[in-house]
Order: sequence, then structure tokens, then C-alpha cells
Amino acid sequence: MTYPIVVKFGGTSVQDAAAFERAGGIVRSHGGARPVVVVSALSGMTDALLAAAATAHDGTAALDSLEPLFERHRQVARQLLSTAAATTWCTELDRSIHSLTDLAGRITRGADTGPALHDEFAAHGEHLAATLCSAVLEARGFRARYVDARRCIVTTDEHPAAVPLLAETRTRTQGELGPLLDVGEIPVLGGYVAAAANGGSDYSAALIGASLSASEIQIWTDVSGVLTADPRIVRAARTIPRLSYAEAAELAYFGAKVLHPRTIQPAMDAGIPVRICNSHAPDDPGTLVTAEADIWPETVKAIAHKRGITIVQVASARMLGAYGFLRALFDVFERHHTAVDVVATSEVSVSLSVEETAALPQIVAELRRLGEVRVEPRRAVVCIVGEGLRATPGIAARVFDAIRDINVLLVSQGASQVNLTFVVNDAEVGEVVTRLHAALLERDRAPTSVAIPAARPRAGAPLDVCQLARQLIDIPSISGEEAAIARFLAEYLTDLGYRVALADAAPGRPNLFATTGAAPRVVLCTHLDTVPPFIGSHDDGEFIAGRGACDSKGILAAQIVAAERLRADGFAELGLLYVVDEEMGSLGARAANAHPRARECRYVIVGEPTENKLAVGCKGSLRATLRCSGTGGHSAYPERGTSAIDGLLHILTDLRAATWPVDDFFGATTFNIGIIGGGTRTNVLASEAKADLHFRLVTDVDVVRHQLEDIVADRAEIEYLSVTPPMRLTGMPGFQQCVVGFTTDVAHLGHWGAPLLLGPGSMLEAHTAHERIAKAELAGGVDLYVELVRSLIAGHVSTAANARTGKLPMPFTRGGTA
Repeated sequence: MTYPIVVKFGGTSVQDAAAFERAGGIVRSHGGARPVVVVSALSGMTDALLAAAATAHDGTAALDSLEPLFERHRQVARQLLSTAAATTWCTELDRSIHSLTDLAGRITRGADTGPALHDEFAAHGEHLAATLCSAVLEARGFRARYVDARRCIVTTDEHPAAVPLLAETRTRTQGELGPLLDVGEIPVLGGYVAAAANGGSDYSAALIGASLSASEIQIWTDVSGVLTADPRIVRAARTIPRLSYAEAAELAYFGAKVLHPRTIQPAMDAGIPVRICNSHAPDDPGTLVTAEADIWPETVKAIAHKRGITIVQVASARMLGAYGFLRALFDVFERHHTAVDVVATSEVSVSLSVEETAALPQIVAELRRLGEVRVEPRRAVVCIVGEGLRATPGIAARVFDAIRDINVLLVSQGASQVNLTFVVNDAEVGEVVTRLHAALLERDRAPTSVAIPAARPRAGAPLDVCQLARQLIDIPSISGEEAAIARFLAEYLTDLGYRVALADAAPGRPNLFATTGAAPRVVLCTHLDTVPPFIGSHDDGEFIAGRGACDSKGILAAQIVAAERLRADGFAELGLLYVVDEEMGSLGARAANAHPRARECRYVIVGEPTENKLAVGCKGSLRATLRCSGTGGHSAYPERGTSAIDGLLHILTDLRAATWPVDDFFGATTFNIGIIGGGTRTNVLASEAKADLHFRLVTDVDVVRHQLEDIVADRAEIEYLSVTPPMRLTGMPGFQQCVVGFTTDVAHLGHWGAPLLLGPGSMLEAHTAHERIAKAELAGGVDLYVELVRSLIAGHVSTAANARTGKLPMPFTRGGTA
């Protein structure tokens, strides 16, 4: 079954005729086979409606201020609809104006002045936008159908804070929208409105998406996703490719304006990814919010802040050794409906921050019964956000070293691993955020020494694959330092006539995506990074040597030259995708998998050194760390202590002696002890020891994990670092085939279509001091890439036994490769 995609447009994404035109294009290119459209009111409309309701002295006067906004709607209809369709829609507008006039009259007469009436007044903005959007989509050839959101979303009647009734909403939504989707129609709903108004169009979209078990919820706004900081303060702020639900919630709560904290809750409960996109730049990847944590090497993903905070401090000796004090304190804030942001406690005092201060005088009066109260206004909260923050040593030291000359008034470590929060003076928050962003999220972007070609490439001119491979090898690109080669390739491919986009997978580590302008049906993909150390190129006449010769750089050159031959033959539906971090954790591939254009692609050909054979399978990967503890002591008296190293060696001996799973297709599970560490001195029994392990999986990971845990038992702690499943891949008749023992980015590129794995060079040469590739094999790789793309387009696709030919699932934990 194809699950729907919910496409939600914010007010700035439907603010005028040009915006509505873009929205139609977005539905066509990003909405999938079963789109559901949710629309906010036109930009400025909701605020204007609420203001009119609040100042309704008489029915006519209340609507006078709205006439320019009504005229904006009419202009969209006139520009984008036929004369007949525009006339029909303007009749709908007249009905809304009549209804608003009636509502304003009821307010004027005092017949009904409750919040429910104001919500009903404001909901007309979404109704008008949705009916207009439906008409525009119909005019563009879509089978669009306006649906009153009140027929789908059911809430309590506690205005203005109504709560959705999830079971009823799910039943109604499926009943109303399911039949439309089944016959190929596109439902178009207004956000904000419901059987009782709920409180936000994004939230409405999330409720609709959760009710339909949507594959994705897209929030189209006027920025390209969630940024690493407020761009008004930090000019270097950039889009975060991927966030976990927890990270997104923290950022939203502490000031990120793109996403309301409540928006993601229905999606989080249903496990549905939420994508934040820019309707003014629809090809930008935006930010994907999912349940899966995506930990950057730098750990920190963003720095949020919130101004206008007040600190309240309560000091009392009664706290010492007492119970019930904190409950009494927080009861005061609860009675006055005032939320608390940051809390820090000591033996005799509690400090906390609040944003809403309307009830603060009454709160302070009550708190004085508990102890001495001090109020500090004009403060700001700064929140450092990133999965794994608490588990990463040295982050706090880097944070506070960057602002060591600025007074920190309050510090709070979040209950999760996601945030570190503190309070500073409001006047200093801009300086704080700027410094922290530079220290934690900005890399040195000075250009690395790059071998620029003596002659720039020309579109259509033949390329020398060996020359290009050497040029790429001579650009250092060890994992974490891929920016120089990405910039070089961006310029090189632009000169060849490609449309090139760079997008950070992590700060200063950009993926590259290049197209000819046509929708890419086939994408050639490999990685930009290499293992250390950097080794420059050398040509002995038969072989090209140097770091990356057969693992990335040679493949990059072969794919680019193949793409140029295909373009010269008239094939334009081709893309080039080059990603970072394959040698470490596949951050680049996982970020690329969230790219909005991925779903346009039918096949992704991933380049790895397979000796120019088409790999129909690759082993998976499980990385883990064992940690043993000892009691320490002097080595002269080993009987008086326990060495953690001895314990670790016993476990490793048992693991080496074990028989691990074997599969008829993939072969045997292999197991490597990569790093061993522990102890402090030769005359001290080691109190700690650890070993990093790497399994090459041929079965489901749980089989190996259970065996590992049975062998280790309670003798050590096991920390699982990454998992990538073994993959069966797409095969093709006429190509030599193989199964490779290494792990690749393929498992993390499931949205890019059916996967194939092919490349010149041998993995036996990769990562060695003598890494090299035969020039004849490099040229043969170009020929094979061209032949493979042509065969795919001709439709000669087969599959390996039990191979998947459609979309592949995302791995369920962080992935490691190589």
C-alpha cells in the first residue's frame, strides 16, 4: 500500500498568486502518489481576523480593515483561475464575508463574546485559503477536492485551548479522506479549524498525517528547515539536515520559530517523519525530523535562545533535609498558570526562569511564605542542543571556555541527553550565541591546497579519467575534512554545465548533488572521504597510486567521465550524488536520503571497489565496545585486586573461539578486534579496559547480538555503536556478479530507488600504504557505468535472489560503513 504524504503550506507559502503557483508545483513534484494538502490562511490574514474580532464595534466597521486582504484573495483567483472558476470562487468569498459580518454583529451586541466565537472568526482565513488552493490545483490539472476540516478533526470545546480527541479524529479522517485518496483525488483542508478550533495549522497537518499513517508530513514555509542558530544573530547559521524528535522539541521550545513544539507530538507518537521545507526554494533538502537519533561527530547541532526571561530565586533554610518544599513551590506557579523553563537547586535555594510575567507579583507574594525571594528581569536562556550531549566528554568545557569572560547566572542540564541550558544577561545573549556557534559549529573554511586543473573542463569536451583521478587524489579529503574536494567538484561540474548544490551533512562537511536540470531517473553515487593518512598521486605508466585511488577518487573520476559520455549521447535524466563520512558513520548518506528529490530517482548506482563486478549483496556491520572494570591495586600483589585487562582478555579469547553465523548467500560472519585500551601504569592493576569490536553481518543483527551477550554475560558492559544490515542488491544480466564482504552507504540511501553496487579497483588495495588502481581498470569502469545506465533505462533489470527492487528501509540505528 502507498501511504499518503501530507503537504502543509504556511501563510507565506500561499501569500499571493506566485506563491499559489509554486504550491501547485510542489504538490506535483513532492507530494507523491497520494498527497493530502493542508493550507494555512494567507500571510497576515489570521492576525487581521483576530484583530477585527477584538475591535468589533459594529459589524460593518469590523470588516473594513479586512477588505485589502479579501482583495488579495480575489487577485489570486483572477490571475490563476478561468473567468468562470474565479466567479464561482468569489461567490464562496462573499459567503464568508456574510458569515463574518454576522459573527461581528454578535460580538458587537454582546450576544456571545467567548473565545469560541473568536476562534470561529479566525478560522475563515484557513477556509478561504483551502477553497482557493483547491480551485487553483484543479485549474492546474489536479483532481483536487476541498474538505471541511471540521469533518475530520474533533476536539474538546475548551476554547481557546481545545484538545484533539485522537480516536474520533482518526476515525473521521479515515472515513472522509480515505475514499477520496482511493479514487485518486487530492483532499485540500484548512488548518486551524476543527469541530472545535485546535490551535495551529501545522498541528492540524500532524493530526491528519497521524490519522492516515502518512509516510511523511511536509511543512512548507519560507525558510530552508531548522537552522543551527538564529540567522539574524549568526550569519554563518546553516540548515540542519536531520533532527530527532527530542532535538526538534527542545529547539522549538527554546525559540526556533519554524516548528511549534506541539506540532511534532502526533507525528512522534505515530513514528512519522516531519520535513521542514522552503517553498521559495523547493529543491533545498530542508530538515527531516525523525525518531532516529543522528549524532554528529561534533555532537552539538544547534544553539537556540530565548530573550525576555526573568529569574526567580527562592532561598530558605527550611529546604535543608526537608521534603515537600519543591512541591509547595511549584504549586504556586501551577495555580497561576505560569510555565517554568529552567530550574537549578542547591541545598537551601531554588532558581528558576519564567517567560510569562503577568502573574509574577502574585507569585512572588505567595513564594515569600516559603523563603526569601529575589527577582532578576532582563535575562536570556541559551540552549545547546544535540543527541548524546551528556554522554560526550568535554562539551561543557568547550561551551564555557568560549564564554569564559561572560557571567553565567544559572545552569541546568536537561533530563534527557539532548540539551545543556544556561541563563545570561539579555544584553549579552547575541555575543554568547555568536561565540558558541563559532566554537561548536563552524569549522575552518579556509581553502585547502587544491590541484586546480590547468585547463577548465568544457561541456561536451572529452575528459581523461586518469588525469581527473590524479587531480582528485591530490586534494586531501580525510573523513571530517571533505569541504575542499566538495568545493572543487562543485566548480568543476558547474563548468561542465551541471546544476550543482552543496548541503552540509554536518557543519563544514557538504554533500554534493548535481543534475542536468531534468528529473534524475538514475543517480551515480559515491563518497568524498578517505581514510588517513593523505598520500598524493603517482603514475607509473600502468597504475595510478595514492590515497583514494581505488576507494573513492578513482570511482569519482570514472562516474563523472561516464556521465559526460551519457550526456553526449543525449541522456539527460542523470544525477551525481557525492556524500561525506562513508568511512566513519555514513552521516552524508543518511542526510542525502532526506533530500526531497530522492523520490524522483528510480535507480542509484553506488560506487565502491568491486573489481568492476556488479555486487548483488554486501555484508552488514555491527560495531560495539566492551568495557571491563577492575578493583585496581599494586601489581606486586595481584591477589589483592582484579585487573580489568585480564578480564577483558578472557572475554576476547571466548569471542575468538566462538562459531559465528554463516549464510549460504553472504558467507561467514567475520569478527575483528579493532582497538584495545586500558590501564595507566605497568605497576598498577588496571581498573578499566575496553575493546572496540567490528562484526561483518550475514544475518539479522539480533542473532549476533544475542550470541555476543550470552558470551560476555555480566563480565563487561556492551555499548552498541552502529548497525547496518546485510543487503541483497539489484542485479543485471550480462554483468559479472559478486557478493562483497564490506559494508557500504547503500543501506542508508533507501529513498533513491533500487540500489546497484559497482566500481573499479579492489578493496584489497584500499586503505593500504600502496593503494593503487590499474589505469585499464579505471577506463573499464567508465565503460561499465555507461553500459549499466543504458541497460537500466532500457528496462533490462533483474534482481538477485530475494533482492528488493523498490525502496529500501532505513536502518534502525546509526550506521557504520567501510
